Amino acid sequence: MALKHISWSRVMLHLLFWVMIVTWYAWGFGLDEDPKKAFTNALSFLPGHLLMVYVLLYYLIPKFLLQNKIWHFLLGLGVLVGICAIYARLSRLSLTTVMQRPGFSLSVGRNVLPFVHTGAIAASIKLLKYWYLQRKRTIEAEQQRTVAELKLLKAQLHPHFLFNTLNNLYSHTLEFSPKSPEIVLKLSALLRFMIYESNASSIPLAKEVELLKDYVSLEQLRYGDRLDMSISVSGEIERYKIAPLLLLPFLENAFKHGTSRQIDQCWINFNLSLKDNYMSFKLINSIDPNAGTDNLGHIGVGLDNVTRRLQLLYKDNYRFETVKMDEVFVVNLVLPLEKLEEQYVDKLQLTVK
Repeated sequence: MALKHISWSRVMLHLLFWVMIVTWYAWGFGLDEDPKKAFTNALSFLPGHLLMVYVLLYYLIPKFLLQNKIWHFLLGLGVLVGICAIYARLSRLSLTTVMQRPGFSLSVGRNVLPFVHTGAIAASIKLLKYWYLQRKRTIEAEQQRTVAELKLLKAQLHPHFLFNTLNNLYSHTLEFSPKSPEIVLKLSALLRFMIYESNASSIPLAKEVELLKDYVSLEQLRYGDRLDMSISVSGEIERYKIAPLLLLPFLENAFKHGTSRQIDQCWINFNLSLKDNYMSFKLINSIDPNAGTDNLGHIGVGLDNVTRRLQLLYKDNYRFETVKMDEVFVVNLVLPLEKLEEQYVDKLQLTVK
């Protein structure tokens, strides 16, 4: 039954290794002069090579060396070399085509060197493979942790957004406002996007911009004429993609910590432009200088999350800054975008508003 689980590719690799080892030593024994005698002498070393290599690979290295039991490993290696020396003596092995005479001599130690060399080659391959697999597991674990953290950040953003919008809806229902059905309809569209479309790692930038505009229209129902909203979008936004819900928290923060704290006229200005593959997003909103420091310095749960997402997604390849002034709060974001696949561009141009 165990033979069914043997990887034949692995068997072939081992066979190839031993063919190369035997051929290498046969060449050293004078392959060009007497091939038969050279291969015979090389094959006489093979049992010692097998013992040295497989005891190293499947016992000493995994049980002692990789467990940081260095002295146990060295002791086991010494015993293994001694066994190979006994085999070299009993088999009268010689690094030359002249067979060794009976009796121990310094040449016995010299004839053990091929076993040590072969064991060192095999151990190097084993340790290199171990290091590669460990490195691969570490990278995969880091990627999985990053994906899990990104999902958690997005999951935290959804209820945060929903809480703010439901508060808006609640204030209108208390006043029996005719705007309530429209708010419910727009909120439904936004939630549909968050549930069904935001799970992808990236979405068209045009979709994200459409989401921002829908959110603005939802907030304008709340503020009415008291809000002066300016939106400027330039560039081929339908040809690039971005992480979903990356820009919305900036806009939400402007409403929650800026305009909602103001009694008089308030305003928000956001500008999104593309140059080559770099997106520049600048958001400026008015604030009340007499409302304390909360709406000036606190960036909110949404921006805390999106700042962390920027670090995870773009590492150091982006620029993000916030500037607090007496009556305005400014957000500047510059980051590189990947191009959207061409087959999706034409379809997107037909579906986006």
